[in-house]
Amino acid sequence: MRKKLTALLLAAAMCTGSALLLASCAEGESGAKSTQDPATTTPSDPSSEISLDQLPTVDMEGAVIAFAIAETDAHAGDTFHQRSIVPPDEESEDTVDMAVFTRNAKIETKYNCTIEIVNYMENNLSSTIGSQLIAGTSDYDILGARQYDDVQLALDGVVYDLNMLTTDFPEAEGYLNLDASYWAKGYNDALQIGNGRYWVTGDLCLRYSGGYYCYFVNHTKYNEYLGQTYGNIYDIVRSGEWTLDTLTQMTEGIWDDLDGSDTTSTDDMLAIAQPVWDNANGLSISSGVQYSYRHEDGTIQLTMVKGNKQLENFMTKFYNLLQKDGVYNYGGEYNNAMKKLVANEAVFASGRLNQAELYLQEMEDNYGILPNPKLSSDQTNYVSSIHDGVQLYGINNNSEQIPYAALILDALELESRKSVRPMYFDSAVKIVYSRGSDDAEMIDLMDASIYSDFVYVWQFSAEMNGMGDWLRNAVKSKNGYNNINRVQGTWEKGLEDILEEIEQLEAASAV
Repeated sequence: MRKKLTALLLAAAMCTGSALLLASCAEGESGAKSTQDPATTTPSDPSSEISLDQLPTVDMEGAVIAFAIAETDAHAGDTFHQRSIVPPDEESEDTVDMAVFTRNAKIETKYNCTIEIVNYMENNLSSTIGSQLIAGTSDYDILGARQYDDVQLALDGVVYDLNMLTTDFPEAEGYLNLDASYWAKGYNDALQIGNGRYWVTGDLCLRYSGGYYCYFVNHTKYNEYLGQTYGNIYDIVRSGEWTLDTLTQMTEGIWDDLDGSDTTSTDDMLAIAQPVWDNANGLSISSGVQYSYRHEDGTIQLTMVKGNKQLENFMTKFYNLLQKDGVYNYGGEYNNAMKKLVANEAVFASGRLNQAELYLQEMEDNYGILPNPKLSSDQTNYVSSIHDGVQLYGINNNSEQIPYAALILDALELESRKSVRPMYFDSAVKIVYSRGSDDAEMIDLMDASIYSDFVYVWQFSAEMNGMGDWLRNAVKSKNGYNNINRVQGTWEKGLEDILEEIEQLEAASAV
């Protein structure tokens, strides 16, 4: 078994807040171009996948594969991370829960093991069991982390390097197939730190399948205000003209100042119920903004710098949208934004696909699902991104069952693609929570190109000094883009510190 990091190593190289490896090599203000395409994930047809029978057959002799799971976030009823592994109610008649139970039973039977959540925390792993992991606990085999505040655990020396599996355990050949199409390869490649691969995700995570940023449209209000002028909303998307410019034009004349305040408020009839928090990050990606490039030699180039014209154009257009009468900024109050749509008091609401399940089930009038708009019609494709609360899976470096944990992760991912994802994504989302084939087409459009890059995933590290929240605040200011001058140097200094830390970590682990 691979030698675990010593206490000396942890003391020398561990930095709990760190979560980012970058080699900043921007050239001037515009930045050099990458030699690689951005990391995107295009799912394959589940029917084309290999079957569970084709994975290695191993008798685990009754072993318990123990998960530690962080809650998705604070929204009531948002149990996607728990449901992804073991639903909370074994008597549930929910079709997705039943698919998860059936998937687990199939895998448990094949491998003579038990899949169990031994610790489900209503917070992130870092603050709840981080000290246990650093102390060397073997109580957990697989860690179900919350991306935005747990990803740094990889730098604490507590997450196993999956690239070392067959080196450390030659008998584990074929146990983990991260190049298989049932893994979110593009997303996982963006997570890689140097030569190490610590976190992976994909269709095992219900929040991955449902975490796409999107717009919901109230068909009744759209037809009342916009249908005669713009025609079928889905045809606008199909034509490639669903852009921030189009959305801004659509707000004209919709605002009804119901409370007589002469200022757009939540009590008015709205064109857009627009939360401006993580939605801003999602909209930046759909507008073609890239946070970093990964070059062929593995170095990462920071591109959130002065001179990033795509970023500047996005921030300008989004700010202008927010100034329109009838566009109300709900901040992080997604529930209230969705309530406006349900109450027939908004034409559009910005959100994430999974919020249809959380907030829109009781909507009396039909709603529709649209991808996030492009920056302009010149942009070739619609691009999707995943919410930063997505669940990442890693193996506890101190687990006594590392090969078994790897094999179970691979089996869970494969079976989730084959049985759970079709039930959740195709049935639950497309049919129950959307209202027709047009919406299913829109979801497929979002699913066709999921973008991620290293900095976009790792932007919440302490070293980056608030980079993760910078855009969310800056888009609310007319001169927000110019503020990058004040923070870019801090980010660059943070990159230097992180690179030094990782070099120390790698040097110590080689001893």
